[in-house]
Amino acid sequence: MKKKSKKIILPLLAVSAIIVSLPLMSAFEAHVINVTAHIENALRILPPEELTFGTVFPQEYMEKRLWISSSESFCASDQRRVLNIDYKIVQKPKPIWPPIAECEPLYSPEITINDARAYCHDNPSDLNCCYESLCPYLSKIPAYEEPGDLGVPAFHDPNDPSSVAVGTINKDTDLADEWIIDLAVPCFDGMCAQDYADFVHDHNPDANPDDYILPAESESSDFGCDLWIEVTDIF
Repeated sequence: MKKKSKKIILPLLAVSAIIVSLPLMSAFEAHVINVTAHIENALRILPPEELTFGTVFPQEYMEKRLWISSSESFCASDQRRVLNIDYKIVQKPKPIWPPIAECEPLYSPEITINDARAYCHDNPSDLNCCYESLCPYLSKIPAYEEPGDLGVPAFHDPNDPSSVAVGTINKDTDLADEWIIDLAVPCFDGMCAQDYADFVHDHNPDANPDDYILPAESESSDFGCDLWIEVTDIF
């Protein structure tokens, strides 16, 4: 019985020795693969920061221009892997930023501007924290008809999915889009001209003029809206 047990134990010891030695052998050789990437935005926006209309009056119509183009890296001659950029222009409530002391919910160094936008979306009547909304009265219209570009007229519901403008940049045929951001100024309740309905329908035939009359107490207020341009696909 002793001889038989030796025959069983010795092979097990040999297997154990091989298993222990494998990690030691793997440390004798190494290969390094150097991985790099240049990361850059696909779009450039001109002008970069603000569109300011200043002081305006009911039933005035004013235009600003916005240019959306591809970045230098996207339009480089040796870059053929992706040729198209799809994007959208979304309107978001504009917070008073940085927050003022009267805006207690947002008056904290931990609050970001995105937190403030979300708060103003849910609490648009808090005028200590948020501008009155200019979004319904802004158009986003492509200056030229291009495939894939779809605009939104003034006098619309900014919370409706149909109020999102979309555009496409193509490397070979359309490297930049020009957009008209116009402001069709609404009137105040009890102070609207007789032709106000015509003014609204001139800009959006489908709009109900009664939905776009500001409260009388909003007179002399500051209004605001943030345009949010997002890349939705690169292909």
